Amino acid sequence: MATAGNYAESTILPKVPGMCGRYVSPEEAAIERYWHIGACTPPRWLEACYNVAPTMAVPILRYDESGQLELLPARWGLIPTWWKESTPPRISFNARSEEAAGKPLWRQAMRSTRCLMPALGWYEWNEKETLRNAAGRQVHQPYFIHSSTDPIIAIAGLWSLWINPNGEPVLTCALLTKSAAPSIEHIHHRMPVVLAPENFEEWLSAATRGEALGDLIHHAREDFAGHRVSLKVNDARSDFLELIEDVD
Repeated sequence: MATAGNYAESTILPKVPGMCGRYVSPEEAAIERYWHIGACTPPRWLEACYNVAPTMAVPILRYDESGQLELLPARWGLIPTWWKESTPPRISFNARSEEAAGKPLWRQAMRSTRCLMPALGWYEWNEKETLRNAAGRQVHQPYFIHSSTDPIIAIAGLWSLWINPNGEPVLTCALLTKSAAPSIEHIHHRMPVVLAPENFEEWLSAATRGEALGDLIHHAREDFAGHRVSLKVNDARSDFLELIEDVD
């Protein structure tokens, strides 16, 4: 069985979190309730994470060979099937939706292996707002961005099954990004592609191609709001509910 793998040691994370480089994932039971898939999943393996960072194992939803929705752990940082290096690509955790169909790193997955990445929201750092951290260094103000109406959202993702140098299959993924919605563009100019529930099935279907994919991205959700959060989120080791609380 494919696993998410553990390649964090070979991937250097940016000192300042990059665009769409941190998010919040729900607990497994919440995902199962939202997508009504409790009877189809294996035993519990997933807890909520309030500070997901690249290379971590994250939940993804995809269709299995029989066309049933399945919930699996995947390494956040896509490694294409043809990758021959012993270490993964350095930065492959998100893909610009405008370029994904044409770039070699994303092209195959965009064509036929798409997934959903369940989330409660994501973090973004506002470059127009600076403050000093506990060490006195200037940093950007982090925000937590979420839906005002839906507790769980589904980010459009890509998945790939890579065989590592030891011959082990490693399931990997990346999220797609687009221009920010008007309600949050003052925080950052980019955001994840968040799909409406009525478009989940079409996005996951390998039969969906070309212009149809572009239409799904074009009609992605934009009902989001953001609030300032603690600088504690800057440390990827921090993981607790209070990270998403409004500091104002």
